[in-house]
Amino acid sequence: MNFRTLALAAGVLALLAFSAGCDRGLGPITEDTGFSGIITYKNWPPADSMFGLRLVALEQYPTDSSGLMMSLLGGHAAVYPHLTTGVIGSLAILGFVATDPVHADTVHYVFTKEGTVLKEGTYNYVVLAWQYGPNVFADWAPVGVYTQKAGTFEPAPVFVQERRMRENVDINVDFHNPPPKPWK
Repeated sequence: MNFRTLALAAGVLALLAFSAGCDRGLGPITEDTGFSGIITYKNWPPADSMFGLRLVALEQYPTDSSGLMMSLLGGHAAVYPHLTTGVIGSLAILGFVATDPVHADTVHYVFTKEGTVLKEGTYNYVVLAWQYGPNVFADWAPVGVYTQKAGTFEPAPVFVQERRMRENVDINVDFHNPPPKPWK
């Protein structure tokens, strides 16, 4: 076997070895930027107290309600579904349909950069927020938070990378046992 044949064989073997771990070929990565998961619900409240549900990703853990508002206004937080979806649309996307007496036990969601202010980076507090009263500025409470330790309310960070979909950002919601508000 001459040197050229040996070099060609080594090149082919290297190419096969490197391509074996990639199922997308040499094309560009076309995945969405964001995260997804399953929201599991227990003990839905009465329909007359369902004024809104939103998934909120905050870069920093909020220590007071004014900090929460500043995060939203300053682009350091993202909301899903987008506010233009409206209340009825967001409730339906997140599992509550006012005309249906039985609401979803689980909902799969996909929170992408497209159509939201979600950006690449770390979100240290990902929470499902419930608007329980008519005051859109004050009547909100967390009802579920993304954690890595089951049975706790200790928030876990979510890392959003460009053109990568972070999966399994699952949130458990029990309307009878919500996480505490991060501020007093």
